[in-house]
Amino acid sequence: MTITTAQFEALTPVPYSQARSQLQTGDILLFSSTGPFSLIIEHFTNSLWSHVGLVWRVGDEGFDRVLILESLEDVGIRAVSASNRLNGTAAAPRPYDGHVLVARHNRLPAPLAPAQVTDMMRFGVDHLGYPYNPLELARIATRIALGLADVKLPGRLEPTNAYICSEFVAKCFEAVGVDLAPDIEGYMAPADIARDPDVEAVIAIRPDAPA
Repeated sequence: MTITTAQFEALTPVPYSQARSQLQTGDILLFSSTGPFSLIIEHFTNSLWSHVGLVWRVGDEGFDRVLILESLEDVGIRAVSASNRLNGTAAAPRPYDGHVLVARHNRLPAPLAPAQVTDMMRFGVDHLGYPYNPLELARIATRIALGLADVKLPGRLEPTNAYICSEFVAKCFEAVGVDLAPDIEGYMAPADIARDPDVEAVIAIRPDAPA
């Protein structure tokens, strides 16, 4: 079902260390932050969500890691430890200062079949280091702003090899045959993923308390 702000606010956030066991490859992480760039995205899309990433669970009982694949405006596409992303590190100890929701697409099996994991993560890993696309984000913001004024621009925006976060996640889903949150306007924002009727909230998470 569509994830609304009210639905998210009704959830009690769980510390990451307690929620970790529930995270599965292919889970969607929706982020909300108070940073200026995030606030611009939230404003233009009329949504709580400004960023989206993808969970990749790597290894087995002897080596179990939870990674986040994401596209960030300052680094491009990367893979980062979920623990480090949320809790901070010794070098950068500040924890994530916003809201995080784990969501799951109900057209994917839970857990994913091994072949689906391979296809989804092959696309993600093969695009590590690809740049973020701030130009397309500006074009999306322009379309949204004009749409609010009942002005429609012709044509569609098509993803290139420089992705904003939501396009990158959508491309990973496309690799396993799932059309994630198709948008008739030709763009996709984190808000569109949250509004996809096949995406359902799983759990709200927050950083662990400092040791």
